[in-house]
Amino acid sequence: MDEYVIDVVINGEADSLKTWCSSVYSAVDSMVGIDMVEDIKTITRTLDGKVWDVKDIDMPYLRDIRKQMDENILSDAFKTVEDLIIKN
Repeated sequence: MDEYVIDVVINGEADSLKTWCSSVYSAVDSMVGIDMVEDIKTITRTLDGKVWDVKDIDMPYLRDIRKQMDENILSDAFKTVEDLIIKN
């Protein structure tokens, strides 16, 4: 797992949160799961400084989709992504 620093908006104010995840996709999912996060601006993997600029994420849409997903399927999907990243 890698550490990610995520620049977010909470209560209309810029803030930074940390999470430890196996991929950037899992890092986004962890922010989607925090209701107080209104927006995601950038994600930085601290291991190598790689930055993802994730403008215009539709958080309400992602939360709605997430509610419709089976947790087991979502977990399996993240494991598959992790396997693909490790193999490449």
